[in-house]
Amino acid sequence: MPNKDDAGNSYIVRDKAAHPKAACSTKAAKGDYVVGSADDAFYLLKLVGSTLLIDSGTGPDRELKIFDLKTRKLVYSGGYDSDTIAIDTEGASFWTPSSAKATAANCPDLAQIETNGLTPVIDVQARFDFAANTLEKGAETHCRATQ
Repeated sequence: MPNKDDAGNSYIVRDKAAHPKAACSTKAAKGDYVVGSADDAFYLLKLVGSTLLIDSGTGPDRELKIFDLKTRKLVYSGGYDSDTIAIDTEGASFWTPSSAKATAANCPDLAQIETNGLTPVIDVQARFDFAANTLEKGAETHCRATQ
């Protein structure tokens, strides 16, 4: 459901066993799990089985939030490159900021990025596994300009 006065949406997750009839209401019923509030700029990326992927934020730098709807828990939250995420039935692959500092050696466009008033970030390739609710980071990195 869209947030009334703010950006984004909230999502009502309803157990079909407890509420077998479809609801035509945007009000949460007893036992529902609500993802997000009026203060959250949440946008649906994809629902894969019982895994809900949300894009969060209002600016160009995005955050990925992954919820396990069976356990009703946020299982991952972190920055990501929203332009390159790939989601399949088993997981999601994306670039996420690493702790490495951008240098001329690992960021060929460092000078240009800084001249443009942006911040260089070294991203690492990552894969989130839906079955295990785990994130595995690879060795491959690249440099990306952020605000």
